[in-house]
Amino acid sequence: MASLFDYRGLIWNFVKRDISQKYVGSLLGLYWSVINPIITLVVYIMVFGVFLGVRLPGSTDIWDFALYFAAGFLPWTAFQDSIMKGTSSIINNKNYIKKVPFPSEIFPIYVTLSEFVNLFIGLAIFFVLYFILKGVPTIFVFLLPVAILLQLVFTLSLAFFLSSGSVFLRDIPTMLGPIFLIWFWATPIAYTVNLIPENFQWIVTINPAYYMLEIYRDALFYGKLPEVDILVPFVVFSIIFFIIGITFFRKTKRGFGELL
Repeated sequence: MASLFDYRGLIWNFVKRDISQKYVGSLLGLYWSVINPIITLVVYIMVFGVFLGVRLPGSTDIWDFALYFAAGFLPWTAFQDSIMKGTSSIINNKNYIKKVPFPSEIFPIYVTLSEFVNLFIGLAIFFVLYFILKGVPTIFVFLLPVAILLQLVFTLSLAFFLSSGSVFLRDIPTMLGPIFLIWFWATPIAYTVNLIPENFQWIVTINPAYYMLEIYRDALFYGKLPEVDILVPFVVFSIIFFIIGITFFRKTKRGFGELL
């Protein structure tokens, strides 16, 4: 990864191009990145908070549930969008890979970084919602860079692995839709962990997204330091997945030219 630092200017140019092209011809442009998550938030909060009456343990306040949900859902949305787009980053840039001699690792990296704009927009939406409902956030919001960095590492690990794999198995991008649907409902986002039956609690312990979102919730919603049994597993998951992802990518990229 050290040599990729020499291409930081190129990566930044790709990121700017990707962001500018995303909303070309759109009347509202970048505002859709704000409008879409707000609409989705409102729908989920209405369904679970109002119609189904979901509440946090020890609380009867619907707005506590709304903040709990937003603190997990908004980072999750950015994570999902980054993986979905990052998976096709090699295929979509095949002309560059065939003709231009620079590291192909650049493509999952720049796509992931450009999609992380959604994460910052999501965090901004949360802060506005929190300020309206609760006031000024606690000092623990300064832990957000840790959560963002860990999410970036974890996201890149999957982007490397899946973008390379999709060159050899073109069904992977299509498969991700159902996989993320299952993953979403297997992760305590719209509900709390205590609602999971005890004989299914093991599913949470092997779910990296659970740890990732709990770190965000500790910083944004609960206002406390992440628990050791939450932070350490996600750090381990992120490092192991990153090593596997980048190793797999570098071993398989030799075949990109023939298959693209």
